Amino acid sequence: MIRVLLVDDQRMVRETLKVSLESETDIEIVGTANNGIAAIEQVELLQPDIVIMNMEMPGLDGASATRQITNRFAETKVLIHTSYDSDEYITKSLAMGAKGYFLKNIETQDLVGAIRNIYKGYTQIAPGLLEKLLISTDSGVVLSKLRSSAPSRQQSATITPITIKPQKAISNLQLAYRQQQDEITQLRQSFDSSQEELPKIKQNLAKNYRHIWLISLVWLISLTILGIYLFKLNQKTNNLQLKVIPAERVGLYGEFSLSGIAQRVAKAFEQDSILEDISTVYVAQEDDAIILMGTVPDPIILRRMENIALQVTGVRRVYTSQVAVQPELTKNTSN
Repeated sequence: MIRVLLVDDQRMVRETLKVSLESETDIEIVGTANNGIAAIEQVELLQPDIVIMNMEMPGLDGASATRQITNRFAETKVLIHTSYDSDEYITKSLAMGAKGYFLKNIETQDLVGAIRNIYKGYTQIAPGLLEKLLISTDSGVVLSKLRSSAPSRQQSATITPITIKPQKAISNLQLAYRQQQDEITQLRQSFDSSQEELPKIKQNLAKNYRHIWLISLVWLISLTILGIYLFKLNQKTNNLQLKVIPAERVGLYGEFSLSGIAQRVAKAFEQDSILEDISTVYVAQEDDAIILMGTVPDPIILRRMENIALQVTGVRRVYTSQVAVQPELTKNTSN
């Protein structure tokens, strides 16, 4: 059983690797760590066979952690698993004692195969990354950039020398260099463009802030004007109602306000030639009933009032029990 420790500062990466590798019958995930310092502590505690190590991590990076692990724990091998494919990282990792270097876009089965081969003692490098470690000579022999580093016991499994055409190697290096220069140029242009756009963005933000402030001010003023207008309109409506109906007939001694059928009954009394001068009777309303209150000089006038009120639309009942008949009153009697 190959005991594996997963080291990456991103939890999602650790969980994904754990799920992918646990399905293999000969691989056991013994632990995880989120930085180089925690990785060293876990190696000392768990003694794993393989450490899958990320490069860029807070605290202690992958290369430094690899050096300490390979120097202190001879039986533990490190496989670098990162997003960076620069020759500097590859060279540095292998110089620190790593036995493998793979990118995070590797297929699960390829990663499983690399773990098994490193466990057996082989050095594994992802396809396409080997050229970043090699330089050519006039004889066509490709030498490792690690040739200046003295091999240690952790680096007993070295890369087998390979012979390729020097023209092809030089061409590949030149192509990679040109691509890097193009990317650097594009980044610089993007940065310069961003610097040029920054004052415009600040200016637009300032304009937008002013517009928002003006809109808020106009909105508050509009609400104030609308409130004043509604208040004056309500006053005019009340004044108009008082002008339509004589003051002496508005409510019971000014305590009841006329509305609806009571208002229509009061108007009907005003339009009657006999009742228009009667000011001793007050009209009140309760639901669909009219209540007459006060005094009249003649019961005939009271009956006339009752009949006129019943003819008004909406009036179903007329109560006259609170009207007193006083014959001594005349039509011209007023309050």
